[in-house]
Amino acid sequence: MTRSLTTGVARAALGVFACTTVAAGLPAAVPLLAGPALAQGAPGQGATVALDEVVVPLGPVTLKAPKLELRGTGLSRDEARAILDPAGPAPWRTRLDTLSAREIVIPVLRVEQPAGGRVQVAVYHDVVARDVTAGRIGTLEAGGATLTVEGPGPDAAGAYGRLSAREIDLPGLARLFTEAGGPDAAPIRVYGGITAEDIALTGPDGAAFRIARIDARDLAARPTTIPWGETVRALAEGAGKDAAEKPGNPERARMAGLAADLLDGIGLGGLEISGITLAAPGGGPKPNPVQASLARLSYAPEGGTGLMKAEGLKVEAASGQVALKGLSLSGLSLKPVLEGLRRAAAGPLDPAEMRRYAPSLARIAFDALDVDLPAQGADPLAASSGPLRFSVRGGSLDMSEPRDGVPTASRLVVDGFTTAVPPGTTAPVLSDLAGLGYTALDLSGRIDARWDEAAREVSLRDVTISAKDMGTARITGTIGGIGKEVFDPEPMVSSLALLGASAKSLGLTLENGGLFQRFVDQQAKAQSLKPEELQREYGTAAMLGIPAVLGGSPSARALGAAVSRFVVKPGRLSVNAAAKDPGGLGLMDFSSAPSPGKIFDRLTVDATAE
Repeated sequence: MTRSLTTGVARAALGVFACTTVAAGLPAAVPLLAGPALAQGAPGQGATVALDEVVVPLGPVTLKAPKLELRGTGLSRDEARAILDPAGPAPWRTRLDTLSAREIVIPVLRVEQPAGGRVQVAVYHDVVARDVTAGRIGTLEAGGATLTVEGPGPDAAGAYGRLSAREIDLPGLARLFTEAGGPDAAPIRVYGGITAEDIALTGPDGAAFRIARIDARDLAARPTTIPWGETVRALAEGAGKDAAEKPGNPERARMAGLAADLLDGIGLGGLEISGITLAAPGGGPKPNPVQASLARLSYAPEGGTGLMKAEGLKVEAASGQVALKGLSLSGLSLKPVLEGLRRAAAGPLDPAEMRRYAPSLARIAFDALDVDLPAQGADPLAASSGPLRFSVRGGSLDMSEPRDGVPTASRLVVDGFTTAVPPGTTAPVLSDLAGLGYTALDLSGRIDARWDEAAREVSLRDVTISAKDMGTARITGTIGGIGKEVFDPEPMVSSLALLGASAKSLGLTLENGGLFQRFVDQQAKAQSLKPEELQREYGTAAMLGIPAVLGGSPSARALGAAVSRFVVKPGRLSVNAAAKDPGGLGLMDFSSAPSPGKIFDRLTVDATAE
């Protein structure tokens, strides 16, 4: 995963450099590389230079242009040769600083790049660069491009519509690709913006992928420890070597270091992709075609981290449909990933350490999730339960204070999990609700917890679930004996550490919203009683039964009385319990107690009913 990602970034960067440099005037070096110029105007502003059969090798990429014109250039032939001579003594960035032209026109530009024994070919048409001053391009446009892969193997093809870029810094790109830098090197603004329209890609299995538009802005990068050109070549070559996948292989370690250096030096001011669609035929004995679409995907920097948003996701297949109005990931950072790559460059990684090198994330939020899964006839239980259809109005997960990649403080909120309760359903829970007269289920809840390392405690600050026309239950509490060993990546260590956990306090609040009354009405009807009569029976049973089970202490009698009042007149019931021992009650205390009353005697309990 990491290898393919970093190699793809490297190839993309090299492709940008190749296309922009050719469009801006590198093909003028053809007299030195491929053949004589067809025509050239007199030196001075407004001269035109026409070139034929341009071939420019640029690292692993080869660029070919059958015809090219530089219009409105003040360079003489000798000056152009000196600027573009591959063997010239001056650095590329110094020479490109003197390159200027009003316009450069390339009717057809072919870009070839080796990939795994095959050649990826992109053919751009109607390429025009305007306002080229001191190696900086004002605007660069192309009417479109076709993409193919040549050589033995499965067919794949694609096409781009209109392409444009602005404020491209060719001397800066030359510095990146030809000069060494390092972590302290100053960043270079490579371009102000790039737009691509009507992108269509077809895979060998017939899958069709389309993007209506891509907009990227303000790409900045710094020179890496070894020049970008060498880094890109090494990553591209290493991507096809199986040996690089073997743990402990020196080549794999070297590639990890190169990838970390390259990725750490890239910054993006913003990215927006709109109109994404995927149509997959779904092979196999029973074809299951899939249609997927995403209205918009965007990324923007946010205070040292990143914010990613997805809007309008839809997936449709024979197995069901899923729709999501919006999803956002905030506080996104790749710093742990870069740290992991650097660590891998120093030596083999222990698989148990991998979680600490996952991308960090502060918040996940979603809006309007709809799921519709039809009943599967092959499964008798699923078929009898009917289709699975539910919606969620929204939700979020906030995470902070990570330890070895695991957040130690989090807050989960789910708003409006809704589903129908069909009459006669046999699905668990839903069948019980149908018996109580419910036709729909609407749940909301939240969990807010935090681990205190110094106190070795987990605080359940708020665990709440509420249901429309049913009621609300809220739990708070403190669990002690939770040390750092609980977060150990070794499952045996973390499991043993959990055995030392102890319950210090627990608070429970129940608010009746209609569920209890429906239950009483159902049971009263079954027993041919009035609801009030059954409630009084339940109240008496609670008043006498709870103290009998819990030992008859004053606290037990108070709890029984509070539960009795709640049963007779349902409103709000609050119960708070705290261990008398500051260390809490552990698992052994519960398992070795001869009766519930012995455990209850070790608690301070307060109960009220309103």
